[in-house]
Amino acid sequence: MELRFGGEVVWWRGPAPYHFVALPDPEVARLRVVASRVTYGWGCIPASVTLGATTFTTSIFPKDGGFMVPVKVAARRAEGVELGDDVALVVVVDDPDGPGDEPQDDPDDRAASAPARPRRVVRHDPADDDDYYDPAAEAPGRVPDAAGHPAP
Repeated sequence: MELRFGGEVVWWRGPAPYHFVALPDPEVARLRVVASRVTYGWGCIPASVTLGATTFTTSIFPKDGGFMVPVKVAARRAEGVELGDDVALVVVVDDPDGPGDEPQDDPDDRAASAPARPRRVVRHDPADDDDYYDPAAEAPGRVPDAAGHPAP
């Protein structure tokens, strides 16, 4: 299933602070049709996302009856995207059990009608997460214990 849409890049400080784009209602309805077959738990859905010329893998998160699409730091940097920007995304969700709801194009027809664009594949490196919340940074000189709790 391929979802094409646009939206504003927002920041959500949840359990894992990140930049997201909300999936619009029409795409939410399409995704719900396959969600139970493709989720790996907690309603999260693995997907491939293309932002500009950058493609990366991630998981779409359920939130408030809809879904949020994370936009990785490396992809935002590669495409020059900042908080509040309106972006166009292409999200691909594989449904191994479904016949596919998209008509298949002849690859020769597509190649003749659209010029090929180079794609960058971005691998996630946690060191790039400039928006990661570090509890140790709040209390200089206080190092959290092995479980991540602040030292007394």
